Amino acid sequence: MAPPAPLSPSGALRIRHPASLYFGPGAIVQLPAVLAELGLGRPLVVTDAHLAELGLAARLVDDLGAAGITAVVWPEAQVDPHDGHALACAEALRTCGHDSVLALGGGSVIDLAKVAALMARYTGPITELYGLDAVKAPGLPLIAVPTTAGGGGEVSSHAVLMHREPRKKAVVGGPFVLPVATLVDPWLTLTLPWRETLHAAVDGLIHAIEAFVARKANLFSDSWVRQAVPRILSALPRLKGDPTDLAAREELSLGCLFSSLAMANANAGAIHALGYPLNLHFGVPHGLANAIMAPSLLAVTCQARPERCAELAGFFVGRPARAAELPSLVASFLTGLGLTDGLADWSISENDLEWLAREATAYGPVLANTPVQLSEADLATVYRDAWQSDLEEARR
Repeated sequence: MAPPAPLSPSGALRIRHPASLYFGPGAIVQLPAVLAELGLGRPLVVTDAHLAELGLAARLVDDLGAAGITAVVWPEAQVDPHDGHALACAEALRTCGHDSVLALGGGSVIDLAKVAALMARYTGPITELYGLDAVKAPGLPLIAVPTTAGGGGEVSSHAVLMHREPRKKAVVGGPFVLPVATLVDPWLTLTLPWRETLHAAVDGLIHAIEAFVARKANLFSDSWVRQAVPRILSALPRLKGDPTDLAAREELSLGCLFSSLAMANANAGAIHALGYPLNLHFGVPHGLANAIMAPSLLAVTCQARPERCAELAGFFVGRPARAAELPSLVASFLTGLGLTDGLADWSISENDLEWLAREATAYGPVLANTPVQLSEADLATVYRDAWQSDLEEARR
């Protein structure tokens, strides 16, 4: 394993976040005023079938209509959206003359809406938008209303999309991808069942951990992580006992908002590079895939960032801790929440580990942001460690 490159300052800090950011129970009532302030009156509400069936999107349209804003619902967003979904949504935007996009839903909905908003004005192929800073011109204004805590798309300047041919995860990024406004209302997370709540929130926890040890970590992201991790660690066990606990939902939403801001400005790391192929090829939910891979990868990361990993470990136990404790503390916390899935539970065999490592090397930006250089062989070793951990756990 190669030694880590120097972790030197990279110059002036650049902080990206939505121009307007609302947080709190009932924040959704501010939506008509937000649209009016932006001079927008014909949004397309991009959402999924679940939220449409619950009637949430229709109630939103009614409330906007009472304020003189004409909104239409597009309920066809899918989990892990691909380029075809984004192009279909962009066509709906162009055909009906909408002046903005309102993303109502989880991370997949927000990612889809971001790309559709861009493609509604962009005439080139979608592949020209792939890359962390590839987007050079604005699309339609996007307002994000997340119904999950942890995804992070509501405050980030990128979206993740599945490109079908060749099959891969693609990042669409740049300052024009940021929502112009975001409203984070913890009450809306009650629309999500516990298991999905858990997957999204664990993704938020890992965003915070990776941002704290990242090469691009900075004073702002560090401060957000220190606010995020204790809140997430406090809220999730309470919600496991009672998913309707509104105070815990608020605490979780605030913690995940902080972790999302940290990730948006320091980026994620190799846990995501390892998790993407599990999601792409085996259908493992994104947050769960990251949870499966986190302890094994952190065992490597902690060697490069011992002081920071020790500080993170301390959040889990409420006392000074050693960096070496972090992987097992993360694993125990996740197991205590009921996240006991392993690679084999998703029909991933030992024979798959080598090609999964090859797939993971495609995610260069997050690998480069990890404070230790990881070759394809190193990534295979991490997958194998996760595999062996699953076998040892099954034998107990």
